[in-house]
Amino acid sequence: MDIDHLSPSGLRLLQMCGEAFRRKYIDKERTTAGLAAAVGSAVHSSAEIDLTAKRDEGELLSSEAVSAAASDAFVAAMEGGHFKLTKDEEQAQEAALGKAKDQAVGLAAVHHDELAPEVSPRLIEHKFEVEFAGFPLTLVGYADLVEEDNTIRDLKTRGKKPRPDDATDDIGLAWYAMSLSVSDMGDAPALAMDVLVKTKTPKLETVWAKPAQDHAPLIQRIERAALVIEAGAYLPAPPDHWKCSEKFCDFYNDCPFGRARRIQI
Repeated sequence: MDIDHLSPSGLRLLQMCGEAFRRKYIDKERTTAGLAAAVGSAVHSSAEIDLTAKRDEGELLSSEAVSAAASDAFVAAMEGGHFKLTKDEEQAQEAALGKAKDQAVGLAAVHHDELAPEVSPRLIEHKFEVEFAGFPLTLVGYADLVEEDNTIRDLKTRGKKPRPDDATDDIGLAWYAMSLSVSDMGDAPALAMDVLVKTKTPKLETVWAKPAQDHAPLIQRIERAALVIEAGAYLPAPPDHWKCSEKFCDFYNDCPFGRARRIQI
C-alpha cells in the first residue's frame, strides 16, 4: 500500500482525478491553492480562535479581535507560500490581496455575529482517527465543530449559496458522522453545513442533513478506494473535466493525460 491513511479530501480527489491524487499523496509533489482558499483558511482560523474562547472562557472574543485574527491569518497564509495568485491577480497584486483580506475579515465578522453566538462548542477542529481491524488505511478527518449535543457542523466559504442537498451529499460530513459513531462519544443528531457567502454584503446560509443510519455505503466507497490505491490503478480525469485546467490543477502543464497536451487542428 502506497499510503497508510485516507481523508475526505483525499477520497474526493481520488474520485475526481486519480492521477492528481497519485502525484499529491503518493509522490508528495508540492501543491498550492488560490486566493479563495487563503480566504477560507483565514476565516477558519479566526472562527477556531473565537469558538475556543467561548468554550474555554465562557464568552466570544470582541469583534475587533476577530477581525484582527482573520487579517493576521490571511497575511500568514500568503506568506507561507501555500497559496498562489493567478496571472491576472499578479498584474494587480496589491489590489487583489487587499480585496481578499477584506473579504476574509468581512466573512469572519458574519461568523462572529450570526453563527458563533448560536452554537455550543464541544470539539473544535477535532481530529478523528478511525481504524478498522484488517483494513490497511487509517481514516483521518478534521471536523470543524461538534456541539455539546453532538451536532456536527462544517464551515465553508463560497461565492454562491449552497444547494438544499449539499449537506446531505457532502462526503466530509458523512465521514465525521461515521467517525463520531464508532467512537465512544455517541451519534450525531444532525449535520449542518454553514456557508459564508461572498456576496456584496456577506451572509450566512445553513443547510441541514440527517446522518445516515447505515454507514455501509460510505465504508464500501472507502474500501473501493483502498483497492484502487493498492493496485496503483490511478485513473486520470477526462480532459473535458472542470478539474483539468490550469486554474484548478497544479499538474496541468506537465500532465500526460490532460487538456494541455491536446493538439487542436
